[in-house]
Amino acid sequence: MKDILLGKCWVFGDGIPIDGGIIDLKYVLEQIHDPKELAKHVMERLNPEFPKSAQPNDFVAAGRRFGLGNPHIQGFLGLKGLGVGVLAESMPRGAVRCAVNAGLYFLPHCPGISQMARAGDELEVNFSAGKIHNRTTGAHLQVEPLPEMILEIIRAGGGKGYVRQIISSITPKTG
Repeated sequence: MKDILLGKCWVFGDGIPIDGGIIDLKYVLEQIHDPKELAKHVMERLNPEFPKSAQPNDFVAAGRRFGLGNPHIQGFLGLKGLGVGVLAESMPRGAVRCAVNAGLYFLPHCPGISQMARAGDELEVNFSAGKIHNRTTGAHLQVEPLPEMILEIIRAGGGKGYVRQIISSITPKTG
C-alpha cells in the first residue's frame, strides 16, 4: 500500500478556487477528464512552473479553503495526473469529494501546515497515520488521518476504480 509519500513541497496560500486556481475553467467547459492532459495545466495560473517542475510524490501545501467554489473534478484529476499529494489547512466538502473521486492522496485538515512547510522543503507524509515530517527542518505535525474507507477508494485509483473493484469481486467467474 502506497500511503506514504516523500517529496518536495510547493506552497500555496488561502482561498484557492478550483476554477481559475487549481485549473482553468476552460478545461471544465471542454469536459477534459484525462489526468495526464490536465496535469500539464494544474496550478499554472498561480505558479506557471508548477506543472512543468512538480514531480511525482511532491506536495501542494495550501492554506485554508483549498478548492473552494464549484466542485469540478478536473483540477483534482490534474493533481492526480502529476502524482502529487495535497496538504491543506482546510478544504470545503465539495473539494474533499472531488479529491476522493479522483484518487488523490490528500489530508484536508492540517492546521499548522502553512507555518511548518516552506517551498522546497522535503516532506514525508503518512496518509493513513496522519503524520507529516518535514525532513528539511526536522519538524513533525500530527493531523487527523484519512479514514480507512477513503484510503481504500484512493488505493483503487478513485471512485471509478473502486466501483470496478467491487463489481469484479461480486461478479461470478466463468470459464
